This record gives sequence, C-alpha cells and structure tokens, in this order.
Amino acid sequence: MAKFHFQGSIPGSKSVFNRALIVQSYFPVLDLHGFAGCDDVRFMREGLKGLKASSRIDCGEGGTTFRFMALRASRIRGVHVLKGSPRLMSRPQKGLIDLLRQLGVQAQIKKNEMHIVSEGWKKFRGVPIKVDTTESSQYASALILNSWLLSFDLDFELVGSKVSESYFLLTLEMLKKMGLRIKQTPTGFLVPAEQRLEKLSYEVEADMSSMFTMASAGALAGTSVIENFPEVTEQPDKVFVEIFKKMGVGVELDGRILTINKPKHLRAVDWNLFQCPDLFPVLAVVCSFADGVSKLHGAPHLVAKESNRIAKVADLFNLLGIQYEVLEDGMIIHGNPNQTLKKGIVFNPDEDHRMVMAAVLMKLMGHEIKIQHPEAINKSFPEFWDMIGIKP
Repeated sequence: MAKFHFQGSIPGSKSVFNRALIVQSYFPVLDLHGFAGCDDVRFMREGLKGLKASSRIDCGEGGTTFRFMALRASRIRGVHVLKGSPRLMSRPQKGLIDLLRQLGVQAQIKKNEMHIVSEGWKKFRGVPIKVDTTESSQYASALILNSWLLSFDLDFELVGSKVSESYFLLTLEMLKKMGLRIKQTPTGFLVPAEQRLEKLSYEVEADMSSMFTMASAGALAGTSVIENFPEVTEQPDKVFVEIFKKMGVGVELDGRILTINKPKHLRAVDWNLFQCPDLFPVLAVVCSFADGVSKLHGAPHLVAKESNRIAKVADLFNLLGIQYEVLEDGMIIHGNPNQTLKKGIVFNPDEDHRMVMAAVLMKLMGHEIKIQHPEAINKSFPEFWDMIGIKP
C-alpha cells in the first residue's frame, strides 16, 4: 500500500450553506462567500427558486433541505408541495408536522410529498411553541432560521431529548452574527418581532464532516494537510481533532493549516457521539485499525439517518472479518492494526454518502471492495474522489 498524501482545501459546509441560503431568501442583498457543489446545497438553491415560482419543490435526499424548506414555504400564503425521495419521506417527520400545526399551518404527507396549506404563521397568545427535538434538532433550527421579519414576538421552548442539540447551537451563533436578536427565557427562547439583517456578507466555512474523512485518510495511511481549517467554528464535528489526539494521531494546527500524520500506534478510544453522530461510520473504520477495543456510543439516532448506520457499519465489518458488538446507541469495535486484507468484496452502502466514505477508506487501506452506487457521495462531497485519489 502506497503512503497517502493529501494537501488542499475542503469545500464549504453544507450545513452552514443551507442555513445561510434560507437567510438569503429573506434578504437577497446578503452576499455569501464560499463554494459547495453537493446535492443538498443544489436542491436548496433550486428549491428556493421554485418557492418563488410556486412550483413543486424537490428536496431530493436532504433531510435538512426538506425541514428547512417546509418552514420557509409556510411563511408564504398559499399551497406548497414539497417532494422527496422515498427514503427521505420514510424518515421521522411527526415533529415537523406538529410544529407547523402550532404555527397555524396545515401539513400532511401523501406518498412521497408533503402538502402545506398556509396563511402565514399565526401567533397564539400566551402559548410558547413547543419544539420536539426527540427526532432531530433541525426542527428548532428551521423555526428560528425563518423567524426574520415576523410581525409578532416568537417564543418557543425545546422539549424532548435534544438530539444533536449542537447543530441548533450552530444555528443560533450563525444568526446572532447576522444580527438576529435572541433572548433566553426561563423556559426557552424569544425572538422579538421585525428582525432584520445587519450583515451584508457571510463566509461559509469548510465542512468539518468532509474534512474529517480526509483527515482520517491521513491518520490511517500517511499525511493530510488541510489548508482552510476554520479559525472559529460551531460545527460539532470539529471534535474529531480532540478524538484524534486521544488516539495518538499526529495533530498540528498552525493558523488555519491542520496537519494530520499517521501515528506509529493508533490507540483505541471511548467516545460519546450524541452531539456528533455523523462521525460514526468513518470513525468506526479508523477504530477498526486501532490497537485495542474502542467504544462509540450515545447516538441511538444513527438508525434514522440516510441509512441505519449502525447496521450498515456492521454489514461492512462482516464482509471484512472485523470483530464488533452492536449497541443500541453505537458499537464496540475490536481493533486490529494488521487486518487480513479481503478480496472480491461487494458492499452496498444503501445510498448513504457517509457509508461510501467509510468503504473507500477500507479500499485505501488495501481491502478490495466494489462499492455499489458510489454516486451517493454527491449528497455531501462530490469532490471526494479527486481528493482521495481512488476510483469509485
């Protein structure tokens, strides 16, 4: 296996970009700096254009796109139809429909479409909106992203287990920087009426989830030099730097340049992924090469991502002869730095972009794997193939 080397910049965060595009839809004067060519951002851009044209809005596979767009459409009087893939529409949506109902908006799912009938948001005096974050924090982010220019104060509280709350905190910090005034109340939050933009430009930082995949390639097989590590970021996946340090990976941050070097001995790790579940598939692969038993836990919501990621990582490990134990919220992984390399393996990532990334890292380490439907990577990271230097 040849030593791996990557040096370059990572595309903009799809999470940040999609949030910024919602804000820009209220204030077209907002100038966004950065680039993201992934499907999730493309569908968001096209969907916002379709919203103006009162056409059916295709959200593709994007849960973020769908949830943000549903709240954006509901601000506009009329009938709106959002469609998505069967996989997307089979994911939990009850919290979204309940949130819209509390805003005086009718919504129902028919086959692979959501039909929204709205007269604009309504204020119910003395009753805070209750946002159930048991399924996802995206409902809370969608609500506050669309709280600009309201004619009334919007008060709401989060209820439930606050799944991936870190992404809601990311949304709060973004909007505060753009000028949204948010007050904390004894039970939740209040956004005063008539909020307006205070910034005319916003830089979309590099995607930490994509960066983690390229950094993992360096940690496993050589060196990765990331040239645009954000000076400040609220993206929860930034924690990968701390995880790597604990695993003994060579980590050096000089200004905005992050250098990752493969260690002589990769240590096992015990980590709670409740706030950063997207790390799981790739981190599981890294742990499989560690010396010792790793435990990745705290993320039962992994089963309701683009695929059941716990089950799909188990499928990959079964094919490659890696020992593991499934947990309801993660996995115990028995690492082996000297894995017996398998040949003739065919892996189905179940149309999950992060499972494609995980399988490709196994190819990088010498396993012979044919990945079915590798184009799933386009959801978040179409530049991946050129950067990793491996053909699909």
